[in-house]
Amino acid sequence: MEGLKAGWQVKGIYNEACASEGHCPYYFGRDVEGGCRYFEVFRIKEGEVNDIDLSGITVIYNGDILYPKFKDFMENGSEGGVYVSDNATENQRKVLDILVTTNLGALDMRKIFGLKYVKIDIEETKGKFRISMPFGEMNQHLMNGLDGGPIRIENAPMPPLKNLKACHTPFWTYNDHGKKFEYKNRCGTWADFVFSV
Repeated sequence: MEGLKAGWQVKGIYNEACASEGHCPYYFGRDVEGGCRYFEVFRIKEGEVNDIDLSGITVIYNGDILYPKFKDFMENGSEGGVYVSDNATENQRKVLDILVTTNLGALDMRKIFGLKYVKIDIEETKGKFRISMPFGEMNQHLMNGLDGGPIRIENAPMPPLKNLKACHTPFWTYNDHGKKFEYKNRCGTWADFVFSV
């Protein structure tokens, strides 16, 4: 397959956690001492790419940001592994092989160590989310404000993400490509996403 045809769009739910104890400073254009690491999940709920329906596919990016300066991160991106749910058909995989290495989380992950199709298990109840795969897992829940509703992040400089809500992540882990991360009680984000070209 040569590439992605113009006119595609995918929509879904985004869950992310990083190494920051407070909310991710990169969301606010701030530097991070020592860089950062992250666990990003894109759950595609609807959309077609190259006339192939990708509904029901989950994509995970486990990345390492080596730069403490926000400017350097924006210029150089991160590095890490990409994982796609193994329920993808052969035709879907032909499209996904390109999509997940050029778009979605790959817009920030400039060095990809590998792409693997793996079993991904997801549990979601009201305001709670847990995901696991052979190389890591993440557990998080929405944070509520004084009005009882989720705490929202307004005006974030990330156009594909909409309706951003703050999460608490009791834990997330990752172990692959020579990287081993284990974090407890970290920040998180839960949002809707729309990617299109």
